[in-house]
Amino acid sequence: MTLRALLMLLMTTAAVSAHAGGGLVVKDAWIPEAPPVARVMAAYMQLVNGGAQEVVIVGATSGDFGHIEMHRTVEKDGVARMEAQPELAVAPGGRVTLEPRGLHLMLMEPRRTLRAGDTVDIGFRLKDGGTVQAAAEVRATAPAAGGGHDHHH
Repeated sequence: MTLRALLMLLMTTAAVSAHAGGGLVVKDAWIPEAPPVARVMAAYMQLVNGGAQEVVIVGATSGDFGHIEMHRTVEKDGVARMEAQPELAVAPGGRVTLEPRGLHLMLMEPRRTLRAGDTVDIGFRLKDGGTVQAAAEVRATAPAAGGGHDHHH
């Protein structure tokens, strides 16, 4: 097993075991690699609620970014724009997907240059006072994928 394969296995195991907050699990968290000058990045993932109660995320933090906001991409009259989401609810037994051109985390003011293969720790604050920790892998993206999100500012 290569070191990269071992690290991927460990990260997958860590993501699956990131339980807390009434059964919320963060799966397949990733961040598209962006140019070193990018001041805004995005994160995508699956939020799965295996519990019997709704879980409401009210914020997120990371030591690698000045601040994080939850956004939804909305298209109106052929123009895509971002709408901040003050909270994000995951129904009991439900799943919410954060993906390009949909719900996503806006990672603002990076504190270090992130390269493909790096890991970013993200902490989610829940309405009930709990927290859930997740690790997101920085992944290389094709230039056409628009991974940088520079158009937000």
